[in-house]
Amino acid sequence: MITLFGAPGAGKTVQGKLLAEKYGWTWVSYRDLLMNLHNREISFALEHGMFIDAKEATKVVDEALERLAKSSKRLILDGFPADYRQVQWLIDSGRIKDLEGAIVLRVPRGELWRRLVARKRVDDTRAAIERRQDLYDRNITGMIRTLTMNGIEVREVDGGNEPKDVLERIDGVLADWGMVPKKQFEDISEQVRPVLAEYPQH
Repeated sequence: MITLFGAPGAGKTVQGKLLAEKYGWTWVSYRDLLMNLHNREISFALEHGMFIDAKEATKVVDEALERLAKSSKRLILDGFPADYRQVQWLIDSGRIKDLEGAIVLRVPRGELWRRLVARKRVDDTRAAIERRQDLYDRNITGMIRTLTMNGIEVREVDGGNEPKDVLERIDGVLADWGMVPKKQFEDISEQVRPVLAEYPQH
């Protein structure tokens, strides 16, 4: 199991879906799990960028992980844990032993705003975005530190540019972790042709 972190608009969902499609893994969206509860208070909190009740949040994630535990597919957690309380739950519940690594998508603030405006999601009001961004900024450093102290490798990835470029960077991290094969040159001849041209052919 790996998890994808990032500020609102960093591309967690896009990359989670791309990884799931590419490797046959299972993408698990924290936001979707909560929305599927059809709980009025939780929906309101999501739409307004507010704290989600820790007990309810961890319960729905725990149930999803338990349900998916029988699958042999690697899980991609999208957006969970979302704050320090949820990191602590991973530790206290023992779920942290299933976490193989965490990837943080870093995107400049201006690019984040451009993406959020473009996607036109119901919970992407200016006030909600600012609250979610503030919540993320206040929690991410402590979350990374705590995960690292508990043996979880956390790697930052540039989340800018085209999704395929970001995916390639994530692939590099996953290859370092031994989860996917190291990338090989698609056409080695194109790489060596300029060098070969300097030497006489026999």
